[in-house]
Amino acid sequence: MKRCAVLTTGMCLVLLAASTLAPDHAAASTWCGENGVVHLRFGETVDGPGVLEAKADEIGLTKVTLSAWLMDVEPVAIEGEAFLSLGGYELQLVVKGAKPLTVRKILPEGIVDLAGEPAGCLVGLNRSLRLTDEGVKLVSWEILFQGETANVRFELKPEGILTCESTSGCPGSGTRALYIGSNDAQMLSEVFGAGCQPAVLNFTGKPNMAVQRGNSGWRDVGRAAERKSRR
Repeated sequence: MKRCAVLTTGMCLVLLAASTLAPDHAAASTWCGENGVVHLRFGETVDGPGVLEAKADEIGLTKVTLSAWLMDVEPVAIEGEAFLSLGGYELQLVVKGAKPLTVRKILPEGIVDLAGEPAGCLVGLNRSLRLTDEGVKLVSWEILFQGETANVRFELKPEGILTCESTSGCPGSGTRALYIGSNDAQMLSEVFGAGCQPAVLNFTGKPNMAVQRGNSGWRDVGRAAERKSRR
């Protein structure tokens, strides 16, 4: 039987459902601090813009596609084992300035998602997602607004949906997304945070595009150690 760490979080339930694993033993989730940034980009590709102007169509609907990419993750190891892949992640999209008519979530294949609504992700992976220099695509949303829009801002909710509140060290950190290590590396219990690079739609003036970060970096926490290479 494969090992699956039993987290005191929703992500463990997702992972168990995804891979039909039973736990060999219980292990508390461990806060590792913030490492990386989730960049919100319009379109499906990593080089999509963070600032977009879009007009309503002939029937009065404004349509955009927004993607979330985990990037800028520094190479680290935990207890000598390189952290190379994701076993699950959690985030919650927040739309400010206009109320979407509909939000449709598009996830990679091989995923179980227990989030209760389309703007959120509470994800476990059958097959881990490997970290790359380019970044890892977590989710896309097709978002529809009624009529013209102005000054719409897309961000991620601080401290996610569920996991942060039950992981010691995470509450109050203000981190914008959460991810855990892979089952193959026995790192399901290792919880990292990530900042957020917002995106804006039909903005007037100069929008604030500063990266939103929490106050608990991985170097501050000390659970992870720096590695020279991502491989």
